[in-house]
Amino acid sequence: MSSKILSAQEQDRWRRRSSGGSARNSDSTSVSPSTPEFRGAIDRTLVGVVLSLCGFGLMAVYSASAPEAQEFFQDSTALLRKQTIFFVIGIFAMFTISRYDYRKIKKFAWPLAIISLVLLCLTMVPGLSVTTMGSSRWLSLGPLQFQPSEMCKVATIILLSSGLSKYFWWHRQILCRLVVIMLMAGIVIKQPDLGTASMILSSLLVLIFASGTNFVLLGGSIVGGFILVWHHIQKTPYQMARIETWLNPYLHPQKEGWNIIQAQYAISAGGIWGLGFGRSLQKLYYLPVQHADFIFAVVAEEFGLVGCSLIVGLFALLGFHGFKTALAAKTLFGRFLAIGITSAICTQAMVNMMVTTGLVPVTGITLPFISYGGTSIVITLSMVGILLSVSRDRGVLAEDEDNPDFSDDQPSGGFA
Repeated sequence: MSSKILSAQEQDRWRRRSSGGSARNSDSTSVSPSTPEFRGAIDRTLVGVVLSLCGFGLMAVYSASAPEAQEFFQDSTALLRKQTIFFVIGIFAMFTISRYDYRKIKKFAWPLAIISLVLLCLTMVPGLSVTTMGSSRWLSLGPLQFQPSEMCKVATIILLSSGLSKYFWWHRQILCRLVVIMLMAGIVIKQPDLGTASMILSSLLVLIFASGTNFVLLGGSIVGGFILVWHHIQKTPYQMARIETWLNPYLHPQKEGWNIIQAQYAISAGGIWGLGFGRSLQKLYYLPVQHADFIFAVVAEEFGLVGCSLIVGLFALLGFHGFKTALAAKTLFGRFLAIGITSAICTQAMVNMMVTTGLVPVTGITLPFISYGGTSIVITLSMVGILLSVSRDRGVLAEDEDNPDFSDDQPSGGFA
């Protein structure tokens, strides 16, 4: 990936040098590199995939949440209506951002990161945060609740992409960004929300890898991070219980192992074709958080292997077009943005499905576009809007991208 990123950059530079600066000087009407053109149609296939996932998600949220909504709100469509409102907001944000030149997003990198960090700190203040199921992840905005850690996902990608598009990974500017991102991840872990913290750190690792970081250093960082996470898990009883029940769910079948056992029951009951829309039995107070973390189990029970394969295929298609957009982007900033956003969405989807099927321990992260959650759907669709903006790029390299602050003496394992 990193070799393709650099080769595309070098080809762009070579074309501009070979075309001759004299021609540029002689033609005063030519477009300046500092004000590149920004035209072109968005990736319609990508839009279709995202809308299909969202439509499937609204249908799944209604089916999974109807019994609970009927009991607590006397209205089976209560949660569906809330999710639909946030879906409309997210779609508006997606198409609005897609029409915005993504190059201009770079100036919001630090402000967005600082705001995200401040909002995260507020979740640690008693009285300001909303504590649910032992975790203080939300801030109350009147009748609405907002999860700042979702904003940290996109803030991490923009902050690191803006730095890596101009500096090598070992530059002090990158180190400053890494410190801020690590602070975000540390606060999210303290909430506690190890799953979201893992997603933030995974985006960091993907972008650092794409920039051409030394493999030995990257591998050492992963091993070191795993040791720290394992040390934290050992000191946290409920997280240690999750590891034990992941290895043997029937060790505590009425407590920590309940989620995995009920999810497996739902998946096995679905078979190939499923029981039919709205006919899930496990969602009837057996499967916990059935409209959010474990919604994939409800989908498996009602739509079977066919429905699950359709969702997996849509996410695979999203990943293909996302990375295709990254390779076709005109700037390094656009390439890193596309890589970060695509990998973040697809990795979260893969982890959620692996949790539901018992391949990894329970993490508490949602399935993008499918699970219930206002903050999640709005932020994720906004990220897709940035990706669509990169796909619309028809301009030449911007001036600051044309002259990145790369040193001539590359370290071993740098851009290959």
